Order: sequence, then C-alpha cells, then structure tokens
Amino acid sequence: MAESLTPIAAVPTTLITGFFGVGKTTCLRSLIERKPAAEKWAILVNEFGEVGVDGAALEPLSGDGVQIREIVGGCLCCTANVPMRVAVTEILRRVRPHRLLIEPTGIGHPAGLIDELRSGGLAGAIDLHAVICIVDPRLIHDERIQAAQVFRDQIAIADVLIAGKADLASNDEIEKFHAWAKELFPPKSHIAAAAEGNIDLSLLDEKWGGRAVETTRGHGHGENVMEIRSSKAGTFERIPSAGDGYQGCGWVFGPEFVFDHGDIADCLGPPGLAGIDGAGAALRLKGVFRTGRDWILLNRSGSECDISEIAYRRDSRAEVIVPDAAAADWDKLEAAILDCLKN
Repeated sequence: MAESLTPIAAVPTTLITGFFGVGKTTCLRSLIERKPAAEKWAILVNEFGEVGVDGAALEPLSGDGVQIREIVGGCLCCTANVPMRVAVTEILRRVRPHRLLIEPTGIGHPAGLIDELRSGGLAGAIDLHAVICIVDPRLIHDERIQAAQVFRDQIAIADVLIAGKADLASNDEIEKFHAWAKELFPPKSHIAAAAEGNIDLSLLDEKWGGRAVETTRGHGHGENVMEIRSSKAGTFERIPSAGDGYQGCGWVFGPEFVFDHGDIADCLGPPGLAGIDGAGAALRLKGVFRTGRDWILLNRSGSECDISEIAYRRDSRAEVIVPDAAAADWDKLEAAILDCLKN
C-alpha cells in the first residue's frame, strides 16, 4: 500500500512516431525483447481504427515486466484529448513503470501529444525524452509522402530520425536518406538506419532538449564557440561561425521564450534585416519560434520569405548566413529579435 501512495514523478517517456508501415511496432518488439530484466516498462499504443492489431502483435510480449495498453478508435495526438490523459495517468498509476513508451497512430500529428504531455498534471509525472521518428528510406522522396502534412509534422518534431527497414533498402537509398536528413532544419540529434527494428537501446535515454547545436552547416570550419547570453526572459545561446567566404550566427532560446508572431515576422522578413548591410540576395535565414501555443517556421532566402506553422516543440532558434563582404552586427540583430518577445 505504501508504494501506491508514492507520487508518480519523472517517468522517462519516449514517443516512437512514423507513418503507416514504417516498422514502429517491429521497433517496439525489438526494444521490449532487449529490455533490462530489472526494469518495468509500460507501453501505450494508439490505433486509428476500431480493431486493434498492433496491440495484438505485441501482446505475446506482455508480462515479465512489460504492460501494454492499446487505445483504438481515435487519435492520441488530438489537442486536449481527454482519453489520452486518462490512459497515460492510469497506466502510470497501475504499472508504476521505470519507462513509458508511446506509439501514436501513423496518421497522428504528434505536436498536440507533446503539448499535452508537457502541460497540467502530466508535466510532473513524466520526463519527456527524445522523440524518435521512423521513416521508410525507400519512400521519403515520394511526392505523395512529402505532400502529407502529418509526415512533415512527424519529421519536424523528431529529435532522432531512423531509416527503418534498412535491410530492404539499397545502399543508394540509405545514402540519400542520410543526405536528406542532414539538411533538415532544425537539425536532428541522431540520424541512423536500422534493420528489423533494431535501434540502439541507448536512444531511449537521450534527453528531450539535450541535442548539440548546429549552425551554418556546410560553411563553418573549426569549432564554433557557444556564448551564453542573458535577456529579460532568461539565458540563451549564441553561436557565431565563419568559413568558405561566409559568416553566420545562430541563436537557441528555451521554450520559455515566447515571441509575437507579427513582430518576429516583421523583424526577420523582407525587406531589410537589423544589423545586416550589403547581404543582398545572398542572405539566408531559417528560424523556428514559439508564438504561444503555436510554433512557426520562418524560411528566408534573399527577399523571398515563407512563414508556416510547424510541429517542432523543442526550442526557438534561428540561424543567419551572409557573405563575408556583408557588414554583420550580430548584437544589433540579436537585440531586434529579443524585442519581439511577448511581454
């Protein structure tokens, strides 16, 4: 009885996302089979249809330190989803696991699930770890897949990106996967390929919010020096870099930094950019910003700028690249960005 009265807190929790048919359930089976004997795991599986299949596939592995709960009909990822909160709370209280793994439906938009797990009573009960997304490397360049918003959301929110079914893909397809994954913004903490769902077990311990910062990829040389800066909203990171005729600077702000959508769009969009003179059409800028419950991606090249919603939820960040010939006052640009914070 004493154990049941102990508060549930900071249970390591990993989301394993991905489109239909990429091998999420196979990955879960592999992870369960390699579970440390002394640990108790809870598995929460969501299927969109009314007939549960994934749960049935995993059921033979239930027991001996593994408890599996399946939710059918509906989507765990829907915002303000009461069944999801109830399911997570119930399985944590009943199992009191050392680790919780959640597999949303293949058409689930994970941003809503992340928001729910980090709010209200669940925020203290779980310790959200890196989000793992599995993709089929043979299909990532399929126009129908790329056009699917849920696919783009799953990729954007992932910290770890895995090419599943690597045993069925050619070497060329795996190489193209790595090339594509390395160009994603924001960058991923870990990119790998896995056959038969055998991802590295240590990825479950990778922290959400713990990835290394990358800036000006393809232009920097040597080691970038990260600076810790201060503002009214708290501390943040600034990372300047230079090389190959370009100079750049990146900023990473914690999720407590909330920006005004209109102000940040005006600040970083055309025509000019505070502190930058002479960049012209060569200016390149990418940024992700929290603007309240929503997050936006700002992608600017020269005088062309596109702003769209993004499922990413880790931190706000921006990176700017300009030619060496341009005069760049990073302090001035930084001040302009900070002026866009909501009061």
